[in-house]
Amino acid sequence: MGCKVDLRTRLIKNQGITEINEKRGKDILELAWETHGYDNLSHRKNYTFQGKDIWRGLFGRLGKPWPEAESNMLFRFEVGSFDSQVTYLDGKQMGITAGLQSWNYYEFERKNAAKKKKLNQRTRFALSAYHYFFELLDRLKRAPLISWAGEKQFNNEVYDVIFVTWKQVEPHMDNDQYILWINKETNMLDYAIYTVRENYLKIPGSRAFYGSIRFDDYRKVNGLMVPHVQTVFLNAPKKNIKRHVHRLTVSDFQFDAFDQELLKPFADVTSTGDSKTKG
Repeated sequence: MGCKVDLRTRLIKNQGITEINEKRGKDILELAWETHGYDNLSHRKNYTFQGKDIWRGLFGRLGKPWPEAESNMLFRFEVGSFDSQVTYLDGKQMGITAGLQSWNYYEFERKNAAKKKKLNQRTRFALSAYHYFFELLDRLKRAPLISWAGEKQFNNEVYDVIFVTWKQVEPHMDNDQYILWINKETNMLDYAIYTVRENYLKIPGSRAFYGSIRFDDYRKVNGLMVPHVQTVFLNAPKKNIKRHVHRLTVSDFQFDAFDQELLKPFADVTSTGDSKTKG
């Protein structure tokens, strides 16, 4: 089946990626990267935080990746990879930890040893997606296809629109497309729009879905601007923020507050870094 979602703007569809727009897009992305303080990320190994995640409405009930629609969780992420963990702090699975190590899925309960488990597609998707969003500008800055894609006015703000993808400009199933809205006044990333090629939903029409995320409540932590509220919409951003699908609220964000080996329970697994391949 082909891709049903194409995030190319009219400019990109008509002109493709020109040399001028490629440079402009990369320059804007670089300035946003600097404004967010991502140069400080390379000095860190990992980070942890508590997150309250609330999924709402019919789509929230169908699409929630966690056991509960409202969950309090502890997250641990390694910088620059997909090695990660989530520990449920309440609900039916309170005390259980799920994780990824080089794309190998595992679970363990409290002080028991980690065991590789049958893949939970929802949890794997959520761990990798939440992880990616916290490092979004740093990860996308290294993508091969970057272009300025126009301007956007939304909720009384003006944005530079940056298009990012891999392999080819046209939509394909191997890679996602991203649209970034960089605030022209602040140089901050306010919104990102993204395709979901690896869709765990098995409902009719799910291939036509895409997502968008609004970043709010930025706070500086060791030099990096961290969004402490992340609000996700089905398809395009909504002017009425109450029309969201889920919202993650972050507290107690810390860098290098745990032993890195916690994310490496399997000695026989090799590191695959920023790659969705099993080690």
